[in-house]
Amino acid sequence: MSKDRQDNIFKEPIRLNRRVITFLVCVLVSMFFWLMMMLSKEYNIIVSYPVEYMNTPKDRVISNLLPKEIDIEIRAKGFFLLAYKFKKAQTVYVDLEDSRPMATKNYFYLLTNSRINKMTEQFSSRIKVQRIMPDTIFLNFNRKVSKRVPVKANINLTVDSQYQQSDSIRLIPDHIQVSGAADVLEKINFVETVPVTIKNLNESRTLVLDIAKSQNAGYMETNFSQVKAQIHVKKYTEASVELTIEAINLPNGYSLKSFPDKVLVKYDVAFDNYQNINASQFRAVIDYKKAEPNSNKLKIVLETFPEGIRSIKLNPEKVEFIIKK
Repeated sequence: MSKDRQDNIFKEPIRLNRRVITFLVCVLVSMFFWLMMMLSKEYNIIVSYPVEYMNTPKDRVISNLLPKEIDIEIRAKGFFLLAYKFKKAQTVYVDLEDSRPMATKNYFYLLTNSRINKMTEQFSSRIKVQRIMPDTIFLNFNRKVSKRVPVKANINLTVDSQYQQSDSIRLIPDHIQVSGAADVLEKINFVETVPVTIKNLNESRTLVLDIAKSQNAGYMETNFSQVKAQIHVKKYTEASVELTIEAINLPNGYSLKSFPDKVLVKYDVAFDNYQNINASQFRAVIDYKKAEPNSNKLKIVLETFPEGIRSIKLNPEKVEFIIKK
């Protein structure tokens, strides 16, 4: 094979590769210009927006549930609509001053599409609002009343194995004022905090808890949106004491002998209170009046014990007895 022929064989694939690359570049450039041309045109799309309502009459409240979102048809060039698809929808505001009364007392309606200009002002100048859905929002304005209700803490709490709550959870404030329509407040006997989970707590803490919004009761205002929760925990240890069992309510002239005559009392006590507990602060008794017919056993009752101990266990819980004159 001649040298010239060999050179031609190697040059042919190079020419083909260049043609393919040139073709692909032309296609990509064409697609780019086509895309730019299409995005420069105006289009309509419908977007769901979260909504907040403003300018409620001061002496009135809304007692019906209003839409939390509204659908708005907007028109803009493709560039801007594409950007809207990739960002979080903004909150839009609906002015309730524009509502009109209905024939039924306390009922009003708002024609959303009659206020398109106001809505358009909330968007970029490049966005035009075409239509709002729903086209009508119905409102039930009722006289505002107030009452004071307790707050319940919605806390799922677990403490470390060596710790216990030293007292109940304290809320500040533990009552708040709620305001709303009279028929709504009739259903409200308390408010709860937003659920919180705390695991393996091993120190006292103060939490700030949000008041949960009622989902079904209707519109309601509170004079506090948050409360503080004080949770006190202490390190506890197990302790025990042995007591002589005393018999009470015996008939005159009788004595009672129990078997055994002592009881072991086990309890949990705060570590910093351990040294302050002693046997003289306890009293274990059996009550003869509570003896059952044809039974020679009585339940031991811990009649007296010091404050601050918990998880009390008696061993044994019952004793046999004999009574003698």
